[in-house]
Amino acid sequence: MTLNHPKFLIANACIAGLTLACGQAMADDQARLDNLEQQIQVLQQQVNKPIQERLRFNGFMSLAYGVASNDSGFAGYTEDGTFSNESLFGLQGSFTISDTTDITMQLVGRGNDEWDPNFEWAYISHQFSPNLKMRAGKMRLPLFMYSDSLEVGYAQPWGRPPIDVYGGIPITSYTGVDALYDINFDTSTLSLQGFGGETDDSVDIAGQLVDVNVDNLYGGAVSWTDFIWTVRSNYATAELAVSGDTFDTHFYGVGLSFNNGTWQVISELTRFEVDGPIVDSDSAYITVARTFGSFSPYVTLSVKESIDDEERPLTRAQVTTPGSPVYGLVVASDIQNIERTSQSVGVRWDAMSNIAIKFDLSRVSGFGDTGGNLNGNIGPVINYDDADIFSIKLDAAF
Repeated sequence: MTLNHPKFLIANACIAGLTLACGQAMADDQARLDNLEQQIQVLQQQVNKPIQERLRFNGFMSLAYGVASNDSGFAGYTEDGTFSNESLFGLQGSFTISDTTDITMQLVGRGNDEWDPNFEWAYISHQFSPNLKMRAGKMRLPLFMYSDSLEVGYAQPWGRPPIDVYGGIPITSYTGVDALYDINFDTSTLSLQGFGGETDDSVDIAGQLVDVNVDNLYGGAVSWTDFIWTVRSNYATAELAVSGDTFDTHFYGVGLSFNNGTWQVISELTRFEVDGPIVDSDSAYITVARTFGSFSPYVTLSVKESIDDEERPLTRAQVTTPGSPVYGLVVASDIQNIERTSQSVGVRWDAMSNIAIKFDLSRVSGFGDTGGNLNGNIGPVINYDDADIFSIKLDAAF
């Protein structure tokens, strides 16, 4: 039998095929090993990075003094001036786990809470792609245009965010997850955000501190910006448990901002609905600011009004008169009806690159037949028809 016999040719072909397959398998294994070694080297580089390169800190603070013309309680101020009401100190840290994963924490101590530090943020974030990021932990509720910088006064044009809008939702944080997706165009960006979670907190309702549980919290926000104009809209829904009763809530918001470096115009419109006798309300504001060098004077007009007054049949006198069969049932009475208008004028002075000093004079009035949703008007008699508040504030970021 010669070497050219078909059997030998078939055998040689099989051996050659096996050799080629084995060589390919070895090459694939080597490629996988090389890839694994590269990943291990990246991880080792991350672990071996100096701690100062993986851990970043920044902070912010506000020192504010304010005094009011009466004891109505607007913006938390009375005739007794105080430094505590709007003063705070915050520290934020970010720890880099990898090129795509970070842990962020933010501690805030407030003067009106005896400077006890509380976690406002504590979450882990992962960048799945250049456009998609997801986070999990305790985060800020993204209900407003300035939600992410709500505590950072230096990042805001005002002495304080307009209370008629920003003060309408006393709960500011939640524990859960969110996802953020950016769609980049030639000169603008469209951002999509979805979130869900829960939270427990104590809030002031008609002058009383009440434990509130928020479950089944879901929502989303859409914003578009070309870095001069910004348009934003959002929606959120949740189950609100107060004193054993559960209410479905809905929040709607739209916002518009213009900032060309000289002129700044900001406006937001919100609606907060709660099933049952708890007050539903509409709120809105518009701010116009003009920059002259390091000075930025501004004016703000804002309004707030309840939209479901007919759902609270009890009168103020009934629920505030001892011995009345409905004494104390504030949520079912017209004591919750709201009507008010606020005006603010002020100026921001950027004294240094990271320090701003702000002077603000605000007036609230136009209560109609209501108490204006002020704590000083909760009793059987409406004591105050208006209030003026003067404040000076130092905001810093470092």
